Amino acid sequence: MTTTTLDWNRTYRAGDHHKYWELSQPSAELVGFLAALGPGAGRPALDIGCGTGWDTLALAGAGYRVTGVDISEEALHLARARAAENAPEESGDGSSRPAFEQADVRRLPFADASFDLLIDRGCLHHLGEEDRERYAREAARVLRPRGILYLRGSRVDTFPFKPLTAELLRRHFAPNGFEAGPLLPFQLQTDAMSLPAHACVLTRTDAERSATP
Repeated sequence: MTTTTLDWNRTYRAGDHHKYWELSQPSAELVGFLAALGPGAGRPALDIGCGTGWDTLALAGAGYRVTGVDISEEALHLARARAAENAPEESGDGSSRPAFEQADVRRLPFADASFDLLIDRGCLHHLGEEDRERYAREAARVLRPRGILYLRGSRVDTFPFKPLTAELLRRHFAPNGFEAGPLLPFQLQTDAMSLPAHACVLTRTDAERSATP
């Protein structure tokens, strides 16, 4: 493990999220991505490393039945409070107010093939090599065939970030049954800073995953 050993509850209690990664609205790149996908129509989605919940709310607003997960209970406390103020009401398209669960992405508490869409804005780029393999296996397990994983992560290799690269996608995601689209550079904006980042859409194939002990 690398930065998974950080005390995330402590960082949220100290307000460090406002200094580095907090947003005051859903991320612009996710809004564009969801607009291109079209209505969620009640399909199940998972926000990995949801933090204080803005992107989870964007998924709910687009009509997905969404769960946000984070390793930090402090982050989830903030996310639930935000959802209470901002989440859309349950609608006839099958969507509902988002749910939030404490969970470790390396051991997700969901059944196989539970989701049509996974999103990640800055969780994977905090994981070291061994944990990235576990992440890829769990993402493949909980996605339905032809489901999508929308990844966004750092382009730079500097603490606390491990970059999202084409080699990483080949090494960890391809053997676990993912087809990767182009790795596109953009600036990952927060309220306080801008980070050189990559975005990529990965599709879960129908093929069996390679056997990994």
